[in-house]
Amino acid sequence: MVQYAKKFLTLQVKFAQKIAEISNQALADVLIDYTILRTLFNLRVSHDISHPLWDAFITGLELSDNSEDWTYNFYLQRMTVNSDTSDERRFFGCFSYVYPWRGTKKLRLHFENRETADHGALSKERMALRKSELSAMFRYVQDNHPDVETVRGGSWLYNIPAYCRLFPPDYVKTAKPVGYEYETTFWALWGQFVARNGSIREPAASQFLEGLGKQQTIEGCLQCFPYQVLRPECSIEIFYDFYNL
Repeated sequence: MVQYAKKFLTLQVKFAQKIAEISNQALADVLIDYTILRTLFNLRVSHDISHPLWDAFITGLELSDNSEDWTYNFYLQRMTVNSDTSDERRFFGCFSYVYPWRGTKKLRLHFENRETADHGALSKERMALRKSELSAMFRYVQDNHPDVETVRGGSWLYNIPAYCRLFPPDYVKTAKPVGYEYETTFWALWGQFVARNGSIREPAASQFLEGLGKQQTIEGCLQCFPYQVLRPECSIEIFYDFYNL
């Protein structure tokens, strides 16, 4: 299990605190609506679903003189708990998928940095391997899910040329920005601050915090993210052609 850097959680707490201050919302509500702390803590909680451990975290956070230490210590305690096993995705190297996607004939593509070599997951040295992983995945999809019609993605990574080169150009060119307000509770947005092995990505994280301190509106806070999520979508046949399947 990857242990994420303390600063990664600090980014989210600082972000939530700023949103709460600007909007006069309760911090507990903002943490649910604007961060992925629930996911990192492995807690199923929402505005309608309570959890005593989440309530304890919020109480401690509000009383603590050091919100960074409190949050990270709570996270470290929760790391000892087995993760939710409901995610049974099959991985092909760094890639996986969900199908059907929300009851449709769309396949939702996912990337997770599972690279174990010294080179970066998207480095030139690993491009051939990444493409072979995608080829193997779509061959599996072709054999096991013949009714798939379209492929959909959604990530900050589609801003990065090295990532886009892995996919059919006709897929990449459909990528559209989806804004921030619907993505702040997903890895698709927050993942841009995480480097290999859970370490923090700099200078992105420090620049985010510096910009955040100057904001007076929610929209201004959201604009502090270096990249927004882009969402491409196209026919799966384009993928089969691109990988010669």
